[in-house]
Amino acid sequence: MLFFFISLVSITHATDIQVSQVEYVHSDDPEFIRGINVTISWKNSWHNDRNHDAAWVFFKFVSKNGGSRHAYLAPGSAQQNWKSRAATPDAQLQVAQDGTGIMVSPSDTYRGELSYRLFIALDTARLNERYVNYLNNVTIEGYGIEMVYIPEGSFTLGDPDEAALKYGAFYASDDNGEVSGLFKVEKENEPINVGPNKGSLYYQAEDAIYQGDQKGPIPAAFPKGVGGFYLMKYEVSQGIYADFLNTLSSQMASVRYIGGTPEYATVGGTIVLEGDHFVAKSPSERMVFWHWDDMMAFTDWAALRPYTELEYTKAARGTGKPQAHEMPWNTTDDAKMLRRINAKTHRMEMPEGYDESMLNENNRGEFGASHYWVMDLGGSMWEKVITVGDSVGRSFDGQHGDGNISYYGMANVEHWPSGYGESFGYGYRGGGYYGKAHISNFNPYSPIAYRLYGAWSGGPRNAAYGYRAARTLK
Repeated sequence: MLFFFISLVSITHATDIQVSQVEYVHSDDPEFIRGINVTISWKNSWHNDRNHDAAWVFFKFVSKNGGSRHAYLAPGSAQQNWKSRAATPDAQLQVAQDGTGIMVSPSDTYRGELSYRLFIALDTARLNERYVNYLNNVTIEGYGIEMVYIPEGSFTLGDPDEAALKYGAFYASDDNGEVSGLFKVEKENEPINVGPNKGSLYYQAEDAIYQGDQKGPIPAAFPKGVGGFYLMKYEVSQGIYADFLNTLSSQMASVRYIGGTPEYATVGGTIVLEGDHFVAKSPSERMVFWHWDDMMAFTDWAALRPYTELEYTKAARGTGKPQAHEMPWNTTDDAKMLRRINAKTHRMEMPEGYDESMLNENNRGEFGASHYWVMDLGGSMWEKVITVGDSVGRSFDGQHGDGNISYYGMANVEHWPSGYGESFGYGYRGGGYYGKAHISNFNPYSPIAYRLYGAWSGGPRNAAYGYRAARTLK
């Protein structure tokens, strides 16, 4: 019997995560279990009484001639072969039911750096043998994205400060469309009535294109944030976006690479083409100057999904009682914020001597960390999220990408909004940095409940518009 190991040290450059020593293990014996050996490492991991972080890991068969195929995994097949220290908890390994990737997290109470060596079987029924048999021209590569688990639980929309109403904040309506209190979201798979009716969700809209059409209902399938889900810890980085570009055909990449525009480098963009390879000079920095269709193509490729403005509120606020003018790190101002954009470098920075290993419940307002320790939900870039303010957004049912995008470089998932420049389906939450420390009450720091642009799907490429993706593990 012959065994083959195709090995490529593939290290992602997104934040603090590394996916390395990737090996495609197979044999000429048809009974042999084909799979992938891989080492996964990341810093500042945690598992506590509230929630945990995780690594979303997925694989591609990448052709040296351009293009790639997603590698599908066999659910329930993952096993841990090694961990870096005996004192660290074993890995919790959850291969997604659709086989597109695996969620890796510490299985017990922990705080610190993690490293695991895993084996995961491939779903051979979905393995494109003809493609991967060209072994001289195809390599197996792994990619990792740091995620935060947002646990199941009801939560509350809105802001007790009446001033929030003019910014489109949600509230519970009385019989005449006036405020009767805040609105509690209690069930994931039931519709939410919207309108000027007693007990319904409602909001003021000075202009429907910005705050929404005030219509509904929000369907049962729309992700509401009550059910547990995973959300990217950080905004998409330039490193993982360069990895994405390097798996595309030249035609696809020409549509999705935006480094040729004159403004790109001046606002912090560092992805360049060196020969036939895309390189991010500052791989851990946030991805800038990209538009919605770029974001959706990346999300489909990574087998994730966009997240909704209701999930934004849950990820920022948690299950607690809303405060007036509450920011995404659960204080009412940004006075103690130390994690800020450097106006010269356009990078998110902390003062010397600070790092995320110091983050705790008492200093979240200094780090800009949400209730669940999701980073930069305000103060960096406006978060593009699926809106409840138009029919296109409300039709979103939470489907994930399958790892492969269209021949023309587009996401091809049903019920995902597409297009930019006064299109429909998404909006903005959280506030964005436009090059100045303070522009208004919502730039760069916007209170959680403010929806001044909650249904606006416009806007050109801008360093102040960003994105992160989600995953419902099923």
